[in-house]
Amino acid sequence: MPSIDEEAAANELIWYQPQRFKREFELRRGQEVIGRLQFQPSPTVSWERANRHRAFAETSDSRWSISVTRHGFLGLKANIEVEGTNSGILEAGFLLLNGNLKIAQMSALRWVGGLARRSSDYFQDMQGSPILRLDQGNFFDNINARVSILSPTAPLPFIALLASLGLYMRILMNKVNR
Repeated sequence: MPSIDEEAAANELIWYQPQRFKREFELRRGQEVIGRLQFQPSPTVSWERANRHRAFAETSDSRWSISVTRHGFLGLKANIEVEGTNSGILEAGFLLLNGNLKIAQMSALRWVGGLARRSSDYFQDMQGSPILRLDQGNFFDNINARVSILSPTAPLPFIALLASLGLYMRILMNKVNR
């Protein structure tokens, strides 16, 4: 039977940034890299509302392209589009604090973001049960976010997609040290 520490470690992932000023991140379980998120270069000159912030996320058996389309007053609302192994959309409200996630082959989920920089962000099912939580990382250790898996029945590819979307949202919300 695994110890409490081993079980906790199995349910925690980290988003690690190997090189501080490159927009490339690794999703790790212990020292094992299980996923990656890489942002494409932004245009030299762009208005924030028009910048799509294109990124690519991948695991050993899945790939996704993620981008944002801002709308509403001053672009305070956004649709985050996911294309690839599982396609769908996260429709986020004002300041990206709340949203609904609809991904093919997955049940609908809700995004609940915190306003404060050090606050936690969650994905939860429509009944309000948390699936995944993202917390602040550690700048000095190049850890951008800590991911806690709160649903023991969620499969790893599903968790990797949610963790990628969660980090993407935290970066859009300016809650990640880059």
